[in-house]
Amino acid sequence: MNVTFQDVSVRYADKTVFTHFTHTFSFSGVTALMGASGVGKTTFLRVLCGLEKPESGSVTGFPARFTYLFQEDRLLPWLDALQNVAVVCDEASARRALEEVGLGEELHTKPAELSGGMRRRVALARAFAHDSDFLLLDEPFQGLDDSLRAALLPLLQKEALRRPVLFVTHDRREAQSLDASVLELHGSPAVL
Repeated sequence: MNVTFQDVSVRYADKTVFTHFTHTFSFSGVTALMGASGVGKTTFLRVLCGLEKPESGSVTGFPARFTYLFQEDRLLPWLDALQNVAVVCDEASARRALEEVGLGEELHTKPAELSGGMRRRVALARAFAHDSDFLLLDEPFQGLDDSLRAALLPLLQKEALRRPVLFVTHDRREAQSLDASVLELHGSPAVL
C-alpha cells in the first residue's frame, strides 16, 4: 500500500514538527516507527490517518478503514473487558481476542479492577479484533513486562498477514524480532 506525504507542515506553538515533508511510503507487513521522544512519531501517525490536519500539504493513499491504538488505553469504564472489545466486533470475536492476549479469565472484569498491563492488553485485543485495512499502534507494549511483550509479538505478526501494521516503539529488539521495516524520524523539524 503506497501512501504519500506531499509538502506536509505541522507546527505546535513554537515547535515545528514537520516542514514541507514529502515522501511516498510503501507499507506492507510490519513497519516500526522509531525516534527520540518528542520527535514527532505520534504526530506522524495522526497526520497519516487524518486524525490531525497538517498546517499545509496533504496525505494521499491511506485507507478510510483503519484501526488506531492510542498511547492511552481509552477503555470505556462502565463496560467489562468483553464489552470493551465487542464495541468493534461480535462477542465471539471479542472473546477470542481476549483469550489470545491472555485475558480469558477476565472477560467480565471492568477496567478499574484490572492492572495497567491488563488494561493495555484489553486495548490491544480491541485493536486486533477491529476489522480494518490498516493497523496503527502507538507504543502498543508500554507498561508490559518482557515476557508479556514476547507473548504478544506473534499476535502482531499475525495481524500483519491481513493488513499493514505500523507501530511506534523505542525498542529495537521488538522491531528486529518482528523482522519489521524501520522508519526512523530524527531532528527538528523531523526528517527520515
